Amino acid sequence: MTISAFFAKLQRHLFGSGLDPLARGAWCRRQRRHLRIPGHPVVWVRGDALPWAEWGARRGYFEVDHMGGLAYLRALGAPAA
Repeated sequence: MTISAFFAKLQRHLFGSGLDPLARGAWCRRQRRHLRIPGHPVVWVRGDALPWAEWGARRGYFEVDHMGGLAYLRALGAPAA
């Protein structure tokens, strides 16, 4: 187990889901900022980030789409790839 994985597990154990909506919101806002950068029309998502991406899409931060089984984020209203 890496140190970052250990601290992530420790944080989940100590804080549980009480901070989860705050952390998810911060993650979604950060991804939305990335989507606004010219030349960065998508953000690829995989692993543990996928549920957070779907959560953010349901709340209107961005859209989640799939290509070949891989999920990616697009800005709301952006043309499909």
